[in-house]
Amino acid sequence: MYGDASVRRLISRIPEGSAIDLAVFRIVVAVLIATSGSAAVATTWAAMPVATRVAPLGVGAILPHLPITPSLVGIVRVVMTLAAIGTALGLFTRASCVVMALGTSYVLLVPQLGGAVFHDHHLLWFATLLAASPCGDSLSVDAWIARRRGAPRPTRGRAHGAAIRVAWILIAAIFFFPGVHKLSESGLAWITSDNLRNQLWWKWAQDPSLVPSLRIDRHPFVTHACAASTVLLELSFPLLLLHRKTRAFAVVAALAFHQATAYFMGVHFEVLFACYVVFVPWESIARRLGFTPGADVPATGSLASVGIVGGLLVLGVVTAGAMGATQAYPFACYPSFQWMAGDTMPGLVLDAEHDDGTLSRLDRDSYLEPGPRGVALEWRLAGVYDGVHRARLDAFARRISLPGDVRAIRFSRVQRSVDPERRDEEVSRRFLYRADLRD
Repeated sequence: MYGDASVRRLISRIPEGSAIDLAVFRIVVAVLIATSGSAAVATTWAAMPVATRVAPLGVGAILPHLPITPSLVGIVRVVMTLAAIGTALGLFTRASCVVMALGTSYVLLVPQLGGAVFHDHHLLWFATLLAASPCGDSLSVDAWIARRRGAPRPTRGRAHGAAIRVAWILIAAIFFFPGVHKLSESGLAWITSDNLRNQLWWKWAQDPSLVPSLRIDRHPFVTHACAASTVLLELSFPLLLLHRKTRAFAVVAALAFHQATAYFMGVHFEVLFACYVVFVPWESIARRLGFTPGADVPATGSLASVGIVGGLLVLGVVTAGAMGATQAYPFACYPSFQWMAGDTMPGLVLDAEHDDGTLSRLDRDSYLEPGPRGVALEWRLAGVYDGVHRARLDAFARRISLPGDVRAIRFSRVQRSVDPERRDEEVSRRFLYRADLRD
């Protein structure tokens, strides 16, 4: 009896939430999954040789037993996309959400196997949370059909409020833990040194088109202020979400942060900040504009499933965040940039060895795709993350399109200057491995 009373008191403290607010979040997440850039390249990454795959923390035990082929990934992606469309429309919402979450867990894993994890994990987290929630109670075909049959869906409830707040916690963790690891790893030097300037230079070295017209790297005071603001936002984000006015400030500051990283570093995170619709009180806005959600209907069910699934999601995200596990899946700490960046950057050079003994440098674009995914694979092959693996280099060499007189590929690791005024200047070079193509 006492236990039942305690549970009831705990439940009574869960704020109610709007079905409309949760429905808007459902629609946005479903659209992001259906149009995911990671999903679009999943079949390409599925074609990579098995020996070149790198298992993120969390999937190493199952990866050898998981079938991954371009055709299978393509089929699952189609199913996932159809389920995402059904979720956005609110058609068979619960079933569509479940299928979307299952498909997302598989399809989004594949592009993470190329050497570095790309952080769109939150799409899987949110899809799973939505599958456990009553997200189809508003703005859905299911709700329209229910009204036509005289059984309208609830307009608000504690399950809706719980799902929305779990989403808040997950987003807060995305910000908070990178700030923690910056200070725990590098201390105040992350702010007071040339670190942020070098971080910018690293991004510009990877893609020279990113060099902006506004060169804040030439003004130490500005880069130090930006570094301090970044850490302050990350650490304070969870606290700012506790009150409505500071919550609005946190969202605006986060959007400004994303715009700055996009402009200065080419880090585009629309796939995350589009999810900030979960912070907007859509029902209140609708009421102010003269629209009403309809008569209140008592909400039943879903709170237990939201509590269980939401609790597991928070546990997984907080654990990965505390560990600083950036190279992990399906839970990970989002990019922390915690390490102090130097003024040189590692790279990989491939030389083709011809039958007559001559060497010719291979054009990087002939064997690596442009952008961050190509850089991640380059660093993995060069042994930046976990040392040099000869089987991985052999498998990679055999997938490169080469003239018939090439008998071997020589891999070398280099250190290049990242200073924009000394771009591509090699500081050092070390031979790694010779992959014989005639074996």
